[in-house]
Amino acid sequence: MPTSGVITDKKNGKVFIRVEENMDACKGCAAHALCSKKDCDDTRIVLNDREDLRVGDEVVIEEKENILIKTSLLAYGIPMIFFVGGIFLGLLFPETGIPRELLQFITGLLMMVLGGLLGRKLAMILSRRIDKFFSINVKNK
Repeated sequence: MPTSGVITDKKNGKVFIRVEENMDACKGCAAHALCSKKDCDDTRIVLNDREDLRVGDEVVIEEKENILIKTSLLAYGIPMIFFVGGIFLGLLFPETGIPRELLQFITGLLMMVLGGLLGRKLAMILSRRIDKFFSINVKNK
């Protein structure tokens, strides 16, 4: 879904775009209470700079590929898979005085942390190429 915005600043090879429409999604987001943003009216997108972009340009930003599914998989899917794998890995422990289910749960939690770290690393790699997933078209040219 295309989103309109205005370029507010350019520095250090980045362009800062203030989103000016489609704020209903921000206000209706279930994570809004936990989000670091205090106000949906100041939504910004930061992308790599291009020569044809100028401060004050009105732009339309559109997602070329479904990045939401990819980032959701990194944030939730990989840790979940590692958690389930850790539970099955816990079955390999020999019988001890500690209940097997507790060992499976602890192993699952440890593996989930590893999956979270892996997901974070992959998300950092993906964020370096974020421009590949968006197109920016200048409206006022």
